[in-house]
Amino acid sequence: MSTFHFILSLSWLEIALGLVVLTLLIREKAVSTFWPVLVLSLWQIPPTFTLFLLQRYRYFTAQHAYAIYYFLYWILFALEAAAAIALTYTILHNAMRPLKGLQSLGRVVYLWAAAISVVIALQGGFQPNKDVYKLVQFLVLQLQRASGIITVSLVLFVGVAIRPMGLSLRSRIFGTGIGLFVLSLINTLQSNYFMEQKTLYGRYGVIHTVTNCVVELIWIYYFAVPEPQRKFILLPTTSPFHRWNQISELLGQDPGYVAIGGIPPEAFAAAEIEVFHRASAKMNALGEANEPPKPERLEK
Repeated sequence: MSTFHFILSLSWLEIALGLVVLTLLIREKAVSTFWPVLVLSLWQIPPTFTLFLLQRYRYFTAQHAYAIYYFLYWILFALEAAAAIALTYTILHNAMRPLKGLQSLGRVVYLWAAAISVVIALQGGFQPNKDVYKLVQFLVLQLQRASGIITVSLVLFVGVAIRPMGLSLRSRIFGTGIGLFVLSLINTLQSNYFMEQKTLYGRYGVIHTVTNCVVELIWIYYFAVPEPQRKFILLPTTSPFHRWNQISELLGQDPGYVAIGGIPPEAFAAAEIEVFHRASAKMNALGEANEPPKPERLEK
């Protein structure tokens, strides 16, 4: 069996496993939460079916057929990188759910870091002297590299913090993180190696497709077995998670406002003035009740 037919067989296996992942997500009603998992599992369907149709029905010349398949493959490969970034955000967002302050702060920091990394990667990959085929390939690989570095770093952080967040190693957040870590690590390590290949169907294609199948098997396991209940979070007062959560909540709160005088009475509504009068009268009454009794003056 040639390498082309071997990778094609693995691609059909990958599609079948992706459909199993889709079925499990629908059964567990988790599509809205883990929708990037579906993109990572099913992105191979359009190029695989396109290749099958182009080989079966030869309506285009070989050059045009290759261009159709080439650009479709690399555009969807870029979509995979974007889905990996989105899944990393989903994992981080759900892992930090009990700590609202860290969740809000982490969302802002992650979105800024992801945007800056993607812009720098695309800017570094843009080389006008390359032909359009090489340019598209180079840009997508730079995007994959940036996505892989961001994903691997943040998934490692979530893996370290999984216990303090009240999650277990059998939770779906941890399972999706493990699969995403493996996928992003392989894509990052092989991004430079892929530039040396002259065909889509080399050793890189075999390793990439096998990795996708392994990752989908991991996700199938975690979505097939029951997920344990999340535990209550018990953090000591000296815990950095507790301290940073307090700081983040304080930073995210809207400040209060105090009127310091110089405001004319007509600036207030009649109901507001009535509330002020009643509150002032109540405070005066409480103040008089709490005053100590005055000693009676002795008459001479």
